[in-house]
Amino acid sequence: MPPVPFPRELAQAISDPNFKRDLQAVIEIGKNIWPEVDAAARKKGDKGHLYARIAERCHLALMGVKMAASTGGSGLTKSGPAGPPQNPPVMHGMMYCLDLVEKIIRTDFRAGDMARLAKLPALLKRIRHLLRVYYDFVVGGRQHSDLIFCDWDSMLLVALMLHQAGLCFQLEPSRFRAAMAASNGELEKFFLDDELDIGLFRQTAFELERYVEADPESEDTDRMAAGDVEDAADDDLTAHVMSWLLGDVLVAFIMDENTGSSDSRRWAGKAMTRLVEWSTSKTIRTTLGDALTDAMRPIYWTPSLLVRFSHAGGLGALFGDWTNSTCRNMCEDILNDMPEAVWDNQTPASLAVVTRELQTKVNSEGSVIAKCPIFINAFLNMYRRYSLAPFHAAARLENFDSPVIFYYLSHRIKQDSLPMISSQDWLDLVTTYIDMPHSTERRYHWANMTVSARWDCLELYGCCAEACPEKRELRRLRERRVRGVREGAVEARLDRWGGKAKACKACGWVAYCSEACQRADWKKHKPECLMKRR
Repeated sequence: MPPVPFPRELAQAISDPNFKRDLQAVIEIGKNIWPEVDAAARKKGDKGHLYARIAERCHLALMGVKMAASTGGSGLTKSGPAGPPQNPPVMHGMMYCLDLVEKIIRTDFRAGDMARLAKLPALLKRIRHLLRVYYDFVVGGRQHSDLIFCDWDSMLLVALMLHQAGLCFQLEPSRFRAAMAASNGELEKFFLDDELDIGLFRQTAFELERYVEADPESEDTDRMAAGDVEDAADDDLTAHVMSWLLGDVLVAFIMDENTGSSDSRRWAGKAMTRLVEWSTSKTIRTTLGDALTDAMRPIYWTPSLLVRFSHAGGLGALFGDWTNSTCRNMCEDILNDMPEAVWDNQTPASLAVVTRELQTKVNSEGSVIAKCPIFINAFLNMYRRYSLAPFHAAARLENFDSPVIFYYLSHRIKQDSLPMISSQDWLDLVTTYIDMPHSTERRYHWANMTVSARWDCLELYGCCAEACPEKRELRRLRERRVRGVREGAVEARLDRWGGKAKACKACGWVAYCSEACQRADWKKHKPECLMKRR
């Protein structure tokens, strides 16, 4: 496998004598702000008058952006290209539309002016359109005559005003129902039917990623090309900015299901389907970011809603937000105390999301995290209800650079006919995975790899002796490979070479395909061997 190119900008930054000091400063800033972020994530906004509740629920968004801006910058702090808004704002500009939405929802509704509610769909579409115009310019340099209407001081203000509108609907259902009734089906279409606007760059990035993942012959160059497109797409925040409003309203539909109206039940069903899709799709969840997690908090902290959401396929979203979100501590508390009923009625697809997020957690925090009660409880409940099927499915997705925990667990349970009926059974087995010698773990990785991955990782697995004659021959055969052409005899030879490697008995850290290779490599390995045994 060719060496991974080191970004020139990063190399320059690390060579800067101030790099270590600056990095430490960023870490310290993050540590100082994190307690405030965690406290904001737990605020439910369930006391006081409406606007005080809205302000409390919006506090997390403010703290999240504060943390991002303090530790490396946030795209939400940027102003619009039309400069600061005029007073009064330019008609049909972003701030004009946002001010009018706020006035209609807050003031006109209270005054009994229901007719004004009918203007909301057109205003929300205009806001979405201006966001797309702006980010097409930012990401792709595309000029549009409507850029003159992009007149905000900060994108955070745009996001917060949309968030407040969504929370106003959610926390006072009478406004929400009145707006739905006045819109003649247009708000239903906007919130429940219109496709999420992720932009051309993100759509291209997603398609490339799917192509690379689906092709067993994909190589490093394919993955790097997909990564370059994804990096460019990360600057498109259209869907992220809209996701507070969209998430708040989807949750409002779900919370308002039991009002007796056939429309409300239909809307709730569509909203649940959409919320599950967005929160469990790795690509969409990455696009929407923590804004969606923020909006979904009422689902998580209400046990009855969490059970319904889980049965609809959304359980994996909670595990994902525990793995990587500003609400991870809150999610950890919920995972430790959630009803066991959430594990009922799961499908292979919904369990695949759960196992994917557990794999990600192990990958980011190390194998020892798998001993925590959340992991043990998840393993126990999945196995008790669905046997080894979700473990086998997860193992097929583990690759050369991910943990092989599900492959190891399913292999050991099947090979040794382990009963696995209690939490202690699972804790004991997981402990053997954590304590497994490095060389043994390498063999599990090798056994679970695709053929293409084995050829790519020839230098990283199998025999550790650099002068191994079989490795040298396999390198020669790799150069002769033709992409897409399978050679059974050559692949069998490759499989045997990586699978038969035996660990150094003294340290267990390296492995060799033969005693001759081990003897030849002893002089090089001896210092490392002595160090590993200490």
